Parts: sequence; C-alpha cells; structure tokens
Amino acid sequence: MTLIRPVLTALAILALNPVFAATTPEPSSVLDGHPVYGAAMPAGAATAIATALSESESYAGKPQKFSGRVTKVCQAKGCWMVLAEGENHARVMFGKDDFFIPTDTTGNAVVYGTLSIKTMSEKMARHLAEDAGQNPDKIEGDTQEFQITATSVMLYPES
Repeated sequence: MTLIRPVLTALAILALNPVFAATTPEPSSVLDGHPVYGAAMPAGAATAIATALSESESYAGKPQKFSGRVTKVCQAKGCWMVLAEGENHARVMFGKDDFFIPTDTTGNAVVYGTLSIKTMSEKMARHLAEDAGQNPDKIEGDTQEFQITATSVMLYPES
C-alpha cells in the first residue's frame, strides 16, 4: 500500500507534464508550401518509384529523389513509411530514426535517399508489421524488400 501512492503520484505527474506527452513531429522546413522533414530537400526532379524499382540496378546505391504515394506509416512513432505507385513499393526508413513524420500521413511524397534491396529477418518483418497495425502472424521466414534510406521527406498531404 505504501508503494502505490508514490507510483500513482509519479504517473499523474508524467501524464500532466507536456514534456512527456506524445507529440506530432514538426517539419524542419517548408518548401513551396509543403512540409519537409529531416534535412533540406535538394533541388531537382524526382523519379517515380515504379520507374526506379523496375530499373533498380540503375537507381540503387546513389542518393536521389523518388516520388510516390504514402500507403503506410509506422503507427508507433512515424519512423518509416511505404512509398508506392501501383503495385510497386519501397519502405522508406528515416536514417536510424533521425527524424519522424506524423503517423496519420496520407497523400503523395518526395523522398531524397538511397535505394537498396534489404533482407529482413522474420523478427524484424513481424516488428514492422505490428508497427503498421497489421497481423504479424502472417509473416514466416526472412523477406526481401526494396528500401530507401532517406535523409529528407517532403509531403503533399491530401486536401
């Protein structure tokens, strides 16, 4: 009984303190009216993600801009998203959790980063499925996927 009161008091302080409250990530800048997360977005045209994936040997391994539609976002903290065009998609990782985007992000995006093919362990694939709000039990074994390690993301939210 003597431990319950201090624990409840500490929990109440944490819940009321805005420093500990969950926050929506703020963009690092705004470019042409669109929020940018992470580093500054370099100038230049973006390659459609379907084009880049169909010619992945030409696009892999060098930083560049890719465009597509945001179809999934990490629901735990916004530390990754999926960029897609039709059936083609790549998971976009934000460095090593270098920045985050809002978990309710929808619409189109341009990312600046490096495309690669990654092999994920079953454990990691299950973790990412959980973060996306999906059933991890459907995943069996290691999987391969296209990934972009991004330093910058510009969002074109749906209106």
